[in-house]
Amino acid sequence: MTEMDSKNPRRNKAWKLFWKKVRAPMKIHREGGWLLYFWHGMGVVTWAKLLIRGRFDITLNCVPNIFTVTIWAPFNSLLYIVSELIFGSKANHHKIDPAPVFVLGHWRSGTTFLHDLLACDPAHGYPTTYQCFFPNHFLLTGGAVRKWFNIFLPKKRPMDNVPVGVDRPQEDEFAFANLGMGTHYVTLAWPRHGPQDMEYLDLASLSEVDRTKWERGFMWFMQRLSYKQKKRLVMKSPAHTARIRTLLKLFPDARFVHISRNPLAIYPSTVKLWKSLDSVQGLHNPAGDDPWMEGFVFRVFETVFKRYEEDRKLIPDGHLIEIKYEDLAADPKAVMKTVYKQLDLGNFAQAEAGMGAYLEGQGEYKPNVFNLPEDLREKIINRWSDYIDRFGYRNAVTGKRKA
Repeated sequence: MTEMDSKNPRRNKAWKLFWKKVRAPMKIHREGGWLLYFWHGMGVVTWAKLLIRGRFDITLNCVPNIFTVTIWAPFNSLLYIVSELIFGSKANHHKIDPAPVFVLGHWRSGTTFLHDLLACDPAHGYPTTYQCFFPNHFLLTGGAVRKWFNIFLPKKRPMDNVPVGVDRPQEDEFAFANLGMGTHYVTLAWPRHGPQDMEYLDLASLSEVDRTKWERGFMWFMQRLSYKQKKRLVMKSPAHTARIRTLLKLFPDARFVHISRNPLAIYPSTVKLWKSLDSVQGLHNPAGDDPWMEGFVFRVFETVFKRYEEDRKLIPDGHLIEIKYEDLAADPKAVMKTVYKQLDLGNFAQAEAGMGAYLEGQGEYKPNVFNLPEDLREKIINRWSDYIDRFGYRNAVTGKRKA
């Protein structure tokens, strides 16, 4: 800027306004910080379908990440073909034995903490972040490429203080999205368009054709995980809480651990989760999800709880245990010892050392704290009253103390 410009306030103001307008479309809006798109694991066809379903409603600030996904998608497709040629037949004939353990519970109820503890057992396998983000070819590229991918991950998740790592246990729902399976997680790509594919939350209203297609995709992923790890798999997706009927159909001898939490903590933490993911994974940004977020969180919670209550009765005796997050956080080893005993998961002693090391490493972790407005607090208590009473949170939400 020249000396004359600096002495001309009107021209200087006009220049700043012009520059602001130029930069505005490229301004980065990332709630919770930057995070790599997990869409980078999609093949060409799946990626193209995702763009088409959103009517290419992208914003300029997302173009760099969208461009890298577009460049990488053909490699995913090619690597998938090579991986299947080498490993496909063996994986398809691999028997998953013993049956998996499924971690159940609503988002932000402590499922990640529980999953991590179960993953400490050397006898357990689990889907890793790399395997869920690149499900098409992890059998082929799980070595050097896996380590290279780690440099693009943040140290902690954008919605909380939980560490992130390429080999850490991960939620298999991300794999379903990258495989082109039905999942409501596609909502994260186009948050301005509102919730999508919600019928895949519990699978109940799907046609027989669509349900069978989903089951085949799920088993395809499970067989490759089991073939790779050859251990009892511990799986976690909060949506599985509403899919017990289907999971039992595929794995009649499966074990289930359900974790509950005070809903006054679940609600605000879940809102923060979805808003963070909409922000960092959206193909348009800002996410613009305020109009539908509250109703979405309430409805999903109620659907998941309803399906769980209906279908948990189908689980054989001794194959389900229910625990509370508050108890697990207070005395993790004692609760986990009970889980192992009730579900007959084997020798707890061989897992205890790993759990101890993991818990020591959690020293810096601090859960988020939220202050709820009184009207929202009352709304949560009223709408989720059945859950509150079912899992014994009435005193906690009303502030009453036991005598």
